[in-house]
Amino acid sequence: MSSLGRFLITRQEIDIASFKTPGLRNVLVTAPYFHDGSQETLWDVMDHYNKGGGPHDPFIDEAIQPLALREQDIDDLVAFLASLTSPEYAEQGAKELERQRALSKISRPLRDTVRAFGPKPSIPPMSSP
Repeated sequence: MSSLGRFLITRQEIDIASFKTPGLRNVLVTAPYFHDGSQETLWDVMDHYNKGGGPHDPFIDEAIQPLALREQDIDDLVAFLASLTSPEYAEQGAKELERQRALSKISRPLRDTVRAFGPKPSIPPMSSP
């Protein structure tokens, strides 16, 4: 049921696995991530997107491509996301960033450098209306 997403509202097949994208303000202090809480750290989220999503997921748009971000790029993006933490959550955010950073050094289950830097899948042609 959790993968049905917007389909539960619209009953349109195209909305299966579609989800509202929340804002990024205070994202550091809202772990775990994704609609199902399946990603523990922002590094896990970045690894997921870096490799172009999940393998053979029938609900991922065919135009999704691996990002081929280097480790420094990922660290920089996480630092940017952490900077979006409101002042009232600064202390909590600092502790959470350190927790996530420490965890990312020992566990990166979604990291797939070969896929992230491998050949890009061909993008299907745009269909005409």
